Amino acid sequence: MSDADVLKLNAELALQLANYWHEIDANLGRDASDYYTEDAEFHGQFASYQGRAKIQQFYDWRVKQGPRLAVHCFTNFRAWFTGPDTAEATNYLFLYAANGVRVLKTHPPITISLATDRYRRSPEGRWLCTYRRFEHLFEGDTPITNPKLDDDQAK
Repeated sequence: MSDADVLKLNAELALQLANYWHEIDANLGRDASDYYTEDAEFHGQFASYQGRAKIQQFYDWRVKQGPRLAVHCFTNFRAWFTGPDTAEATNYLFLYAANGVRVLKTHPPITISLATDRYRRSPEGRWLCTYRRFEHLFEGDTPITNPKLDDDQAK
């Protein structure tokens, strides 16, 4: 692959990721599954979701929990080809979030994570995520949302 191909890949995937996080922050993830393949894997610190439907089920659950403000900021985005129609990328994700409606008091990010994504280009030419994994490097005092954690705490 040429440098131009790699630059184009980085631009396409960074835009795809920016659009995804905008979907999550602005629309609470109601259409999050549009960014994943049917067999995608999503691995967080406390839970993993196998398949596009299960990933969407998490976001649907989150919407039902009530108002939450979130801002997902990523930096140091790097992508490379792993095949003609496959790629991998990493970035650092800063998550600012709290339950409630704006304007909320500010605080440090609730997590800073190393995110690793894998992508496959669809027949229509759109890159879709096949694998997403977060490795938390820093954590704040505000808990992340997670059905399993919340269900356990409710007992």
